Amino acid sequence: MYKSIFTIVGLCFVISAAAAAHDPKVPDAAQLTDGEIAYIYLQANQFDVEEAELGIARGTAPEVKQHGEMVANDHSGVITAFEGILMEHGIKPTAPSDNAATEQRHRAVIDSLKARSGTDFDREYITEAIIDHRAFIALVSETLLPTVKEPALAAHLKEVLPAFKKHLAMTVEASRKLNIPDAK
Repeated sequence: MYKSIFTIVGLCFVISAAAAAHDPKVPDAAQLTDGEIAYIYLQANQFDVEEAELGIARGTAPEVKQHGEMVANDHSGVITAFEGILMEHGIKPTAPSDNAATEQRHRAVIDSLKARSGTDFDREYITEAIIDHRAFIALVSETLLPTVKEPALAAHLKEVLPAFKKHLAMTVEASRKLNIPDAK
């Protein structure tokens, strides 16, 4: 029930986008190219934006709507900044070979969220956001940062990691305010 992908970037952008869907497993991390890392990272952030937009549109609790607005704005900004770095360094995002499974898991999360309403939606949305951000943080720190070769990409990942941790803390706090058990 509480499956997500944040996997993209794992691929959870390709990073948020993992745990089934949030499972930030990528094929042989040591073999990832910077183009694949870029794709995973962008996809994960895009997945978070898509989920956040649902939170804004369908959330009933103010905390859910506020969370959606924060995540949509912040991750959209991250995407824009990262795309600029990619252009500056001539890196083209390239989908990893197992990306279809990541997209399928993400679609399942979106479909599950769209099938819910009211407090049931709020609970699922916040739970997915916790799972996504935990997976995203793990993906960036344990897979992408140790693997990335381009220093500008590494610098960006290091720079945004504290913001993703802040998002997680804010999401956990929202779950407490809404009496939603912390997703493990």
